[in-house]
Amino acid sequence: MIVLSRLQKEQALRAAGVAMRPYPTSPADSGNVEDQRAADLALLQAGTAWEHELERLYLQLVTRQEDAAPSEAALAFADLCKREGLTAALEQLNRRVTHRYTAVYRLEGELLRNVALADKAGETRPEYLMEVPIGTSFCQFVLRDGMFLTSNSGNDDRLNGHPYKGVMVAYHGVPVPGENGSLLGTLCHFDVQEQPLSDVEFAHLKAIAQVIPPYLK
Repeated sequence: MIVLSRLQKEQALRAAGVAMRPYPTSPADSGNVEDQRAADLALLQAGTAWEHELERLYLQLVTRQEDAAPSEAALAFADLCKREGLTAALEQLNRRVTHRYTAVYRLEGELLRNVALADKAGETRPEYLMEVPIGTSFCQFVLRDGMFLTSNSGNDDRLNGHPYKGVMVAYHGVPVPGENGSLLGTLCHFDVQEQPLSDVEFAHLKAIAQVIPPYLK
């Protein structure tokens, strides 16, 4: 598990539609030593107040997410996990979308390790999908921003310079939450061809991620 940084918490709030005022910035240097000291102190106090507000809003967000009752579909997914295992449940989830793959990755230090994978083609899981360094995975953006959605990475300017831009073409992922704002891993649909994901299926993916934690520990 990892605990989110201040930047990650701010991005998670923005992704959830929670408005955050910008972090306070220092005014231009007036050239007066006393005035500069006063400005530095005011900036320090404003920065501390901003961080307290960030923590308050993020705690509210996490509490709201934890209190939300799982949907019937999510409970059915959890029941299938208990009866037949996570892979069988992912195979059912994968049938709802056009993506070839649906997977769960567990965060282990600087690696994302595959826990379960559903492949429409039914092929043996390739070695390159078994574990992926965070720095080269699209999952890094899920962990950072609270989600990452691209139907065609080759046309996505956010991925300029990324080694898998246009290689792993479609990717739609959400975080698997841990306790107290920590993250256990990611749940994602992906494909080497362009694939869309509807708002309905994205909402379903987020709901499913909430019931996966017991199967990642």
